Amino acid sequence: LGTNICRTLVGMGKKVASVNRSGPPKRREPWMDKIDYISGDVFNPESWRGVLKGSTSVIASIGGFGSYDEMKRMNGDSNIVVAEEAAAAGVPRFVFVSATFPPFPASIPLRGYIEGKEAVEATAKRLFPESHVILKPSVIYGEQQGAHPLIAAIRCLGPLQQPLASALPLRPLRDLPLVGSALVPWSPVQAVA
Repeated sequence: LGTNICRTLVGMGKKVASVNRSGPPKRREPWMDKIDYISGDVFNPESWRGVLKGSTSVIASIGGFGSYDEMKRMNGDSNIVVAEEAAAAGVPRFVFVSATFPPFPASIPLRGYIEGKEAVEATAKRLFPESHVILKPSVIYGEQQGAHPLIAAIRCLGPLQQPLASALPLRPLRDLPLVGSALVPWSPVQAVA
């Protein structure tokens, strides 16, 4: 998702900085030369805080899967650090890529993911009451370099799932309690970016 966000912003002529653990990607495309890549640890803001000075907005899209604690840390704590640092630096706008959550009981294994995302949403609303944007896409699909094979396999289903979930006979079922949100069409990564 981050690469697609950067590509979209560069295409709009925006000045873009990307902060991530590894710095510039190994696989380079010409548009990437217009991005200022900063290698930094989100939990060590001193390594990237300087990039916030003069920024007009920050987009936080850090996330991942794993154990309850890992998901809460990756999807919640990390993005909260970004929001707090952006607010402290006086950045006027904060954009957070959250998610539409699966229905109960499918949400049980994703509890850390959901609680993390919800905590960031609350933080964004508190720190940026008039200038936050929270995107809540359904399952995001599309190519991702280095994705876990299971995640890559699920994402390959996106082009098949979207037309099926959009079919007219299934639309009324989206309003059913507990299971309805499972029938929401998935989101192509380019649309979210």
